[in-house]
Amino acid sequence: MGQSPDTTFISVSQENGLLEKQQLVSAYDQAFGTMEPARWLFALNLAPITSRSDDWSRISAEVKLGPAISLHSSYGFGYEHAPANVYQPAYSKANHRIGLEPRWYYALPRRIRQGKSANNMSGDYIGLESVYQRSRGTFVEDFVIEQTSLAIRYGVQRRLFRYGFLDIGIGVGITKERTSSQGVVHPGAWRMLANSQIGLGLALARPKTTTTAGGYCDVLRCFREERQMWKIDLYNLLRVNSLYDYRLELSLGYEHKIGASPFSMQVQGDWSNGNTAPIYTEKRITAHSADNNNYSGSLQARYYYLQSRQIAKGRAGNNLSGPYAGTQCRWLEARSRYPSHIYGPIGIEPDIFGRGKRRDTSVGLICGIQHRLFQHGFIDFQVAGAQHQVKSNVKWTSGSDGTTTIERKFNVALNLRAGLAF
Repeated sequence: MGQSPDTTFISVSQENGLLEKQQLVSAYDQAFGTMEPARWLFALNLAPITSRSDDWSRISAEVKLGPAISLHSSYGFGYEHAPANVYQPAYSKANHRIGLEPRWYYALPRRIRQGKSANNMSGDYIGLESVYQRSRGTFVEDFVIEQTSLAIRYGVQRRLFRYGFLDIGIGVGITKERTSSQGVVHPGAWRMLANSQIGLGLALARPKTTTTAGGYCDVLRCFREERQMWKIDLYNLLRVNSLYDYRLELSLGYEHKIGASPFSMQVQGDWSNGNTAPIYTEKRITAHSADNNNYSGSLQARYYYLQSRQIAKGRAGNNLSGPYAGTQCRWLEARSRYPSHIYGPIGIEPDIFGRGKRRDTSVGLICGIQHRLFQHGFIDFQVAGAQHQVKSNVKWTSGSDGTTTIERKFNVALNLRAGLAF
């Protein structure tokens, strides 16, 4: 029986389709949302975390009017209260702040054309900010302060993954304050203004972002093996609220793991210098206090309680990143110089100053979360509850022997540090 040869059929067809341009998204793009389009940005500013700056939590909305132009509006509320002590009488103040700022993202159109950015609000900008601020409180007498200002501002705004944002800016301009106390009105005069602002918190963008979780470990260095870390804090380096209200802080920390365990020890030293804001009242007006040469040191024992499980699941390396809990002991010494006609007895001449010294020792518990950022960055958010013993001494240059007090109190503090890590 003969065999017939196999027959092969070949069919060729062609379909038309669109060739889509492929965009490579780097770890930088994943972290800061540079390739995510956004026309609206709603933000809740949680900075500053500490109370060392007269800046308040705010809500804001920003809308794009074009590739380079946007309009940013904000409302802020804050409340301050300090009990009476050897330095000053009891003090309280409630604040309201309304701001409106058109922004020019001057480099964004070029970056969009080059395919380096989407049309959004992650970029460098120049803004013209107008602010109305009203404060009402009690310091010796009841007082109301109304402040209007206009400033040119240079800023840098970035998205932080899917639900965060960072906005840092400096500005110069003019401001005017109108003060009233006990029926007496001080209209004030226009004067120069210079300040800095830090925005850090939660954000929602429209249209909705699509950042994937795959890029987080590229940014946070999840699998990095690390036994030690030197940390320089840049987040609290300089805060300027006005020409009379600023703070410079230098901070250096060193953390070292105990063997291959999830335990570590950290030692940290800080130095700061700054002026506090003027207080305006009917009897004692236009004066400010300067805190000089403030030193502090702390020792922390940390336990990264999820680290062993994360390593076992292949989700992390043996490093100094992740949530932690532990203990802290801290020592602080602050030396102050201040005008006695604000904080001293009524009737002392305004040009007579007093000097004070405060020593604060504390022991308590801490919990927080720390992560590396890229190659040489870090961020560390911490909640600390501690028992304090504060010894204060103030002496007037008029010749009195001074007053010494000892106070014991329990305090809960929030701290955020971010900067360089090596």
